[in-house]
Amino acid sequence: MTLMKDPIVDCIVVGGGPAGLTAALYLARFRRSTIVIDDGQSRASLIPVVRNLAGFESGINGNELVAKMRRQIKCYDVPVVEGRVTTIRETDGSFLVRYSSKGSASRSLVAHRALLACGICDKLPPIDEAVRLTQRGLLRFCAICDGFEAQGKRIAMLGPASRALSHALFFRTFCQQVAVIAADIDVLTQQERVLAAENSIDLIPTGALELLNSTEARLSVACLNGRRHVFDAVYPVLGCFPQADLLSGFDLQRDSDGMIVTDKHQRTSVNGLYAAGDAVNSLNQICVAVGEAAIAAMAIHRSLPANPL
Repeated sequence: MTLMKDPIVDCIVVGGGPAGLTAALYLARFRRSTIVIDDGQSRASLIPVVRNLAGFESGINGNELVAKMRRQIKCYDVPVVEGRVTTIRETDGSFLVRYSSKGSASRSLVAHRALLACGICDKLPPIDEAVRLTQRGLLRFCAICDGFEAQGKRIAMLGPASRALSHALFFRTFCQQVAVIAADIDVLTQQERVLAAENSIDLIPTGALELLNSTEARLSVACLNGRRHVFDAVYPVLGCFPQADLLSGFDLQRDSDGMIVTDKHQRTSVNGLYAAGDAVNSLNQICVAVGEAAIAAMAIHRSLPANPL
């Protein structure tokens, strides 16, 4: 299948992370013409090592995982178009998807169905080279994914005090040395302070976060009184941005956090539009994303006219 021969395809998948690539794999194996549009910003690409994904006993780098999945769908001649989707709109019962690529004018594709697997973007702390620190594992964003590896280390949660404390309490499952770094420590209630003390969680009011040095895999936190604390890793809990801003023209149902609401078949409130992965599920797990993608692909296949040989 090529873009020229099939200007109207069965499904356009927006996003080339684990969810989008899994959906494309399933749809291709259902013999559905599919195009993936990807801007190269998959959240998975920031993960140094994924260790809670079944089948990889030594773990796997996030970029390597995405590369493997890309190679797999290439076996089925699924095009992956490099570009960022700018708008999606309904037209004559189908979806017109506009996207832009570096160095080229805006282009468009048309599909009978569309699947949103565009994920989320974590809010990074205001420090230099935050992306590089994330790739090194000094900044981390998922206690479920890599909390197990934090045993015996000193860890901090960075963000609004109450939210950070909630995450710190969860993290006590994995390690004894847990701290909360927040500029608003004073807003914690007495009950929250007691809870922190009972669980040996340090409460650190701070103004700045910086890398201690380039040779040690640690971060240094500067406190308001000038004292510094050193941590093996810091987990920012600052929230995230859903990346589905391209849907401003749709009356798309979302939850209070801006995530896309779907039914059990991953259908959104817009007929023919599906969603899967982090843009839908706040658990933010690769295995959940690929499961939702498989469900969505099955539902998309069944919603289209039969395609017997």
